[in-house]
Amino acid sequence: MSSKKQNFLQGALILSAAAIIVKVIGAVYKIPLMNIIGGEGFGYYNTAYTIFTPLYTIATAGIPVAVARMVSECVTLGRYRDVRRIFQISMTCFLVTGTAGSLIMLFGSKFLASTVCNNPGATLAVIMLSPAVFFLCMTSAYRGYYQGLRNMYPTAISQIIEAVVKVLVGLSLTLVVMNWGIAEYNKNGSFYGIDLGISSEGLSAASAVAPIAAAAAIGGVMISTMVGMLYMMLHYRLRGDGITQAELYDAPEAQPRSALLNTLITISIPVCLATLSTNITNLIDLVSLMSRMEYAIRLDHLTVLGMYEGLLPAELGLDGLPNYLYGVYSGMPVTLFNLVPAIATTFGTAALPSVAAAWTSHNRHRIKASIDTVLRLTTIVAIPAGFGLSVLAKEILTLLYPMRLTEVEIAAPLLKVMGITVVFVCTCASCHSILQGIGKERLPLFFMLAGAGVKLAVNYIFVAIPSLNIQAAPYGSLICYILIMIMDIAAINRSARIRVNLYAVFIKPLFAGALCAAGAKFAYVFGNIFLSDNLSTVFAIGIAVIIYGVTMLLIKGITKKDFLMIPKGEKIAKILEKIHLIR
Repeated sequence: MSSKKQNFLQGALILSAAAIIVKVIGAVYKIPLMNIIGGEGFGYYNTAYTIFTPLYTIATAGIPVAVARMVSECVTLGRYRDVRRIFQISMTCFLVTGTAGSLIMLFGSKFLASTVCNNPGATLAVIMLSPAVFFLCMTSAYRGYYQGLRNMYPTAISQIIEAVVKVLVGLSLTLVVMNWGIAEYNKNGSFYGIDLGISSEGLSAASAVAPIAAAAAIGGVMISTMVGMLYMMLHYRLRGDGITQAELYDAPEAQPRSALLNTLITISIPVCLATLSTNITNLIDLVSLMSRMEYAIRLDHLTVLGMYEGLLPAELGLDGLPNYLYGVYSGMPVTLFNLVPAIATTFGTAALPSVAAAWTSHNRHRIKASIDTVLRLTTIVAIPAGFGLSVLAKEILTLLYPMRLTEVEIAAPLLKVMGITVVFVCTCASCHSILQGIGKERLPLFFMLAGAGVKLAVNYIFVAIPSLNIQAAPYGSLICYILIMIMDIAAINRSARIRVNLYAVFIKPLFAGALCAAGAKFAYVFGNIFLSDNLSTVFAIGIAVIIYGVTMLLIKGITKKDFLMIPKGEKIAKILEKIHLIR
């Protein structure tokens, strides 16, 4: 095999670095996007994206994991002819599922937006996003293959390329459409000849343009997925997969296509359903939040309006209020909430081939070491980040959304709860990768369905209460993921016949995270004496990072192995080892 093959820690570092870059770029996209199109436009944008996610998941989620696991096992056993045949089969599967997914989204756009989500303004954005299902399916075939070969570079590079193209194209299209559309509407009282029947003054013009601007933003996403697919295809054609002719010659004969396809389907279906159930929580929010908020408004609209007095656009009617509140929720707190899991859970993604290889070789000690490392590294990242989002919710939102301060007032209480939820979401995602790696693909499905049922119940009951409405939504997610994490840890202990080191995985990071959060709040209050609000926020975040890092070193929460993951980390490790801060 090529020297490009990486071990688990190297793979985790590569994917983590890529995830950090991608999420920073993604924030550069979504944060100004929210500032440009506001809660109303982001409601349409996120409706389309949330419709897209389960369709994309059905088309892609199970097969890449199955491919990665089968390829990893075959490489461990030296069955390189099987490796190549698995890739060929997966490409055919993705071609079929990707085409079907795009067609369903295209021809079902009106039904999905209007009937399922009760948000007809999102129809054009759904249509614009439909080709992305096909493009991402084809890209996922290559990513799953390279992941199984433990070469994370192609996946990382393609993700960064996608993110950059999305920002450049998406923001450019959105700005052009928004400015051009508002000018046209204010001039003629219509949007390109279409009379929308609302006032042409101020924000009313922006409201008229919002569905088109959201579709333009989605267009950037669609084009970025096409470019990512083209990169992966070109990389494979030019660089190959690292399997040599000698390895193919010495390998046993490949298994029949039917046998490999049957194994692929057997593994991929439960994994696909488990991943889909993860995304179902977002779909539950999309479908249930707007319908239950509508019920709350019909029940007592004066109470709902009283909660947000002075915070709603003057021309916003009761009919548009659910989409507006959903747009604020999904555009601000959910955007920040999603940053942390995307980075922290890369350890779970990178762990899958390593855990699968250890499971195949029946190396119990290696399995326990891998599981403890994955979970510990996940919580080391997730706990301080989640606590920081919670205690500095309003301050961070104000820093990032200076043009939407009224929406910040609505979003801040939501983010306080979602910051705590981050810890459980990250842990669950890594647990699911571990369970998939040890052949327990079905368990995450059952756990996620149980959690989703709890979330749906909370949304249905409490969001419909006028005095709670959208503010109840984060509590459903919190309860959902606490329940799932408890079941995950119990299942890993039982299935792998180990005991997860709860003290190292949870207790130490929780202690350091609590000190970090307290320090952040105190630093913000102290910084406000001589700094502006935004500079105080940056100062508080910096102090929190220092407090957390020093605390983790003092309580031996970070090991020498952790530093060896990073470039030139051995030099830092030697210094810290000399002063007995690591071991």
